[in-house]
Amino acid sequence: MIRAGGWDIHTHLLPYGLADMARDGLYGMSLGDGHVAVHGFKLSLASMGRPEALLERIDGDGLDGAVAAIPPPLFRADLSAGERPAYVQRMNDGLLEAVSAHARLRAMAYLPTDMPGLALKVAETLDERWAGVIVGTDIGTHSYADPDYHRLWKTLSERGLPVLVHPSESKDPRLSAFYLSNLLGNPMETALAAAQMIFGDLPSRFPRLRVILSHGGGATASLLGRWQRGLETQRPGIKPLGIPPKDAGSWFYVDTIVHSPAMLNLLAETMGSDHLLLGSDWPFPMGAPDAGHDIRHLAAELQKQIRGPNALSVFGAGRLPPGAA
Repeated sequence: MIRAGGWDIHTHLLPYGLADMARDGLYGMSLGDGHVAVHGFKLSLASMGRPEALLERIDGDGLDGAVAAIPPPLFRADLSAGERPAYVQRMNDGLLEAVSAHARLRAMAYLPTDMPGLALKVAETLDERWAGVIVGTDIGTHSYADPDYHRLWKTLSERGLPVLVHPSESKDPRLSAFYLSNLLGNPMETALAAAQMIFGDLPSRFPRLRVILSHGGGATASLLGRWQRGLETQRPGIKPLGIPPKDAGSWFYVDTIVHSPAMLNLLAETMGSDHLLLGSDWPFPMGAPDAGHDIRHLAAELQKQIRGPNALSVFGAGRLPPGAA
C-alpha cells in the first residue's frame, strides 16, 4: 500500500473515565456489555473507547494523524444548567487525556453552545494542546446569528481555533421512520446552522473565523442559490449582508463525508477545492468506509491537497500531529 499521508479531521473518541462514570450512573449514563449507554445511544468501548483503534484506522488509511472529538450523544444539552460546567470539563479533560500519549492524535474541545456564556468561558481556557473546537446544532431557542455569540466567535478567531459544526440530533417526530432523523435530519441541522451564520453576517463580521461544516455541509451547498434569492427579493427578516449567500459558501470549510462524487464536485465548485478537508466520521456506520473513499475520483493533485495542505491552512502547523509531513 502506498502511504498517501494527510489528516482525517473528523473522527470521534470517548473521554477517558467515561466507563467509570457510566458504571457509577453519573449524568444518567449506564455501562452495558462493551458499551456506554447514554441518551438513548450505545457508544462502543472497543472502537471509540480505544485510541489505539483509531491509530490502527489511521495506519490502514495511510494517514499521518487524525483530529478527534467526543461523539454527539455526549453533548448533553438535556442536562441541567447546574450540571453542565462540571460535565463539560470532565468530557474535555478526559478527551485530552485519551490523546495525550499519542502524538498522531489531536483533540477538539467540546463547547456547550446552547449556553453561550459557558461556551465562552470554556473557549477562554483552551491552550495550544487543542486542535480546535466542536459545537452542536441543538442550541434550544438560540441562533448562531445571535449577538450573544459574538464574543465567542471573536475569541476563537483570535486564538486560531477552527470550529467543527456537528449535528446533535433531529427531534422532528416525522423523521422517526426509515432512520430519517440521521439521513435527512442531520444534513438539515447542519444547513440550519450555516444559514444562521450567513444571515447573521458572520462571514463579514468574523472573516478570520474558520468554520468547518460536517458531512459536506449537509444541504448547505444546494441551498445557497435559494438563500441568495431570498436576499435579492428582500424576504421578511433578511437584512443587508456584508457578504451575500452566493459568496458566503467560500467562507466555510467542509469535510468530504458525502458518499457521492457529484456532491463532492459541487462542493469543490461552491466552497472551493482549497476548502475541502478529509474526513471519515470514524467509527460511525454512516461515515466513510475509509478516509480517502469519497475523494478517489478526483485528480491526484487535488486528492493530495485535500489530504494535507488544506488541513495545514485551517489548523496551522503547530496544531497538526507532530512529525507529520
